[in-house]
Amino acid sequence: MLRPKHLHSTPARTAGFTLLEALLALMLLAICLVPAASALRGAVQAPAVATASVRNLDCVSTLMETVLAESYARLLSYATSNAASAYPVPNDPNCPARTVQIARYGNESTRRIGPGGTSDYLLMVSVGLSNAADGNPYTLSTLVAR
Repeated sequence: MLRPKHLHSTPARTAGFTLLEALLALMLLAICLVPAASALRGAVQAPAVATASVRNLDCVSTLMETVLAESYARLLSYATSNAASAYPVPNDPNCPARTVQIARYGNESTRRIGPGGTSDYLLMVSVGLSNAADGNPYTLSTLVAR
């Protein structure tokens, strides 16, 4: 008499994970969660960083607009040869400390433009944050002609 084939075969393996498989899965999960948590922490902090960056850039650009609204003669009176200037930076409690640099640029007698000129042909105006700890200095620079 022939017996059914399923009676002679080995018993089927029960469904589920072995202890080794479960430990390996937990270890892989733990390794992957560390960078994911770090990325999530950075994403949560991003709005505060973006708000500060926008404020700093707005402060620098507003001061640059104020400086460029001055007459050429007044800007020339603040210009120095070492790019430092005595331009009075208004105190704004909403803004970090900012610096204004106004320097002579170019040479009027030869009409050659380049740094180190001593005439008042062009002025280089630069505005930026004073302290590097405030983040990106957001330095804005332009040339002003007579």
